[in-house]
Amino acid sequence: MKKVFLSALIIPVLFLSTVTITEASTKLMWGKTELVKGQIGKVTVLNTTQIYQNNNEGIFKQSTRSLRKGEEFRVYSYKGQDGGLYGLGGGLFVKKSTVVKYETPSKSKLALLENNPLASSPENGKKYSDGWVAPVLRSKWSSDYAQNYKTLQNELGFVDGGRSYTIAGQMGAIQVIYQAPDAPYEVGIRFTMWDGDANGQMPQAYRIPIVAKEVFKLYFEGDGTRVWNYLNDGVKKGSDIPEDFTAGGRSVHSRVSTNSGVLYLEVGHK
Repeated sequence: MKKVFLSALIIPVLFLSTVTITEASTKLMWGKTELVKGQIGKVTVLNTTQIYQNNNEGIFKQSTRSLRKGEEFRVYSYKGQDGGLYGLGGGLFVKKSTVVKYETPSKSKLALLENNPLASSPENGKKYSDGWVAPVLRSKWSSDYAQNYKTLQNELGFVDGGRSYTIAGQMGAIQVIYQAPDAPYEVGIRFTMWDGDANGQMPQAYRIPIVAKEVFKLYFEGDGTRVWNYLNDGVKKGSDIPEDFTAGGRSVHSRVSTNSGVLYLEVGHK
């Protein structure tokens, strides 16, 4: 299957998630969320409110997705414009208002975080010129799909409960979709783009193949780099992307939409 795919913004799907509670002893919980290095605070939603997205030109556009009462989200940045906006990551923001409660971690929490060498941190991998630090997978695949979603969320920066990786300008750039237990394959991995767009309007696009390599490690272990090379060479060199192959003890079927260029990997049961 010879395809040069995922070169442009294809499908704007909006995703966001709360962080689920975990009992892992290495994680420092703060309410419903894990406190991580690089986080400046959190917001608790007191009443339904909207999400806003930065379009890379400093303009914040209201999305169709609402945050629900009781949800909690990490805050990584704050912008003073438009009355104040809390940055939730991935180019997503919520407005400062009476319907969201903003809190900062206590000094004692920060001390525990600083002294915990296994705490989740954005400083796991290479730091890039825009300040982003590449995530590094620490956990292994689990037969429990919910645990794998937690791994994607807590370690690789996925949102929507671990189902989606988002960059500014492209929601759901990578999507991980588990199937029913009796389905012919375990999970689908969907890419709406790879490392750029036709107009060069998404500077964070370079992050997608970096994160994809860690996703492939989770599902294909030592064969993850080989699978990554199939996709990367398909984009960079126009090489054939195998339609059917085996990796990490799994059968994999790949297909590319001729209309949208979206790539979908059907990853078989282990």
